[in-house]
Amino acid sequence: MKKEPEITRNLSADPVYLASAAVSSLIQRMPSGTAYFIGIVIIAMMSGRLMQSKGSLARAVLPLVAEIKWGWHRVHRAMERGKFSLDECFELMCEWSIANLPVEPVTIGSEKREVVSIDSSTIARLRSGARLALAGKGYWQKAERAVRANIVAAATSVVFICGIRVGLVRRVRYGESCEAAVENLFNDLPKTDSKRLIVVDAGIATKERFAKATEKDALLGRLRINAKLRCAPRPRNGNRGRFPVHGAILHPGQDYPEVDPSEDFKVPGENGEIRIRRWNNLHHQEYAKVILDVARVDDPTYPNKPLIIGTTARELKTEEMKVGYKHRWPVETNFFVGQDTTAMEMPRAWTEQALERRIGLALLTGSLLKAISAACPPIAIGPWDRKAQASAGRLANYLDIHLSIFKGLALKGISLKNYIKIQHPSLINDLQNRNVA
Repeated sequence: MKKEPEITRNLSADPVYLASAAVSSLIQRMPSGTAYFIGIVIIAMMSGRLMQSKGSLARAVLPLVAEIKWGWHRVHRAMERGKFSLDECFELMCEWSIANLPVEPVTIGSEKREVVSIDSSTIARLRSGARLALAGKGYWQKAERAVRANIVAAATSVVFICGIRVGLVRRVRYGESCEAAVENLFNDLPKTDSKRLIVVDAGIATKERFAKATEKDALLGRLRINAKLRCAPRPRNGNRGRFPVHGAILHPGQDYPEVDPSEDFKVPGENGEIRIRRWNNLHHQEYAKVILDVARVDDPTYPNKPLIIGTTARELKTEEMKVGYKHRWPVETNFFVGQDTTAMEMPRAWTEQALERRIGLALLTGSLLKAISAACPPIAIGPWDRKAQASAGRLANYLDIHLSIFKGLALKGISLKNYIKIQHPSLINDLQNRNVA
């Protein structure tokens, strides 16, 4: 009889084991009581149960803490008053991903700049009453008007995991407006020794933001189509007078720009040839010393919407500028995963710290789901699913099916701290300071 070959399986590549190891690494440094219940919150987010309960944390965690007296209340208390730092959790998540997943950092240009993408999001609250914490004024696309909302800005490090572009969230900050949230985020970016390229969209790529860019933290962003720039001044012809500061006016978004480009070539695209033009040594009129290089991309797919890209990293080639702007999308993907899987859009919390943690943990777990799903084989959600894909939503559904194993492995070694009522209060009567006791 022919002996069947033994099938070896690497358990470390199983999504449940990877997700549980990630959760365990996040909560190991927290106090014992806080670690257990924050782990319960992360498990509820990663399994999609918080989304199923429409953002109600009590209903989402009740089956997980049913054996604990007032378990759901203690979860809320850990989110509001637990001693842990979101910034430390982001750093631990990044370190764990680099150590346990096939992460390849994205670098660009001759300076090998790390790519960091930054964007903001408006989290509208339909029932925004007087108790709404972190209330700001943001534009809501669904209502097409400004509403009271929670404004969050996120910084994402762009990496490749098994050939899939993924964003690892590094920082989140809040503000009364998108501009304030982005400003707070730029002031608290993670420290690094290498050079970075910060990629932003048109709302953030303003004149003031380009002026604040440095050689170490260069900026690359999309300019508005009506942007007005100035060329470098012509050399002096020997006449007396002040040195000229500005050159010819250039509107790179117009149909016929006023100045001939330094580079003009075409590359093949999906719907025809893409024309790319580049102008060097440009500046805004208000900031003559901030030199920019600008590229215009005319894609036949968008005939009336040319892409205008400006950067202070002038060593980048024209094609690298176009590729660098494409690295902005992982931060958008993290917002989509947070809205659709981890209930970022429904943060039912009323204190400032609890609300910050609800939104921050939602972005953290969404980024973690995306990274783990990229490192694992595609997951089918049923026998009818013939085109399985590696997505965060499918991974969350898989973790929900194996919730008991996921919870047991993630919380292994985390002791639950139980508080008991003192049955004999007379034992403290002889102390000198009874109030302290």
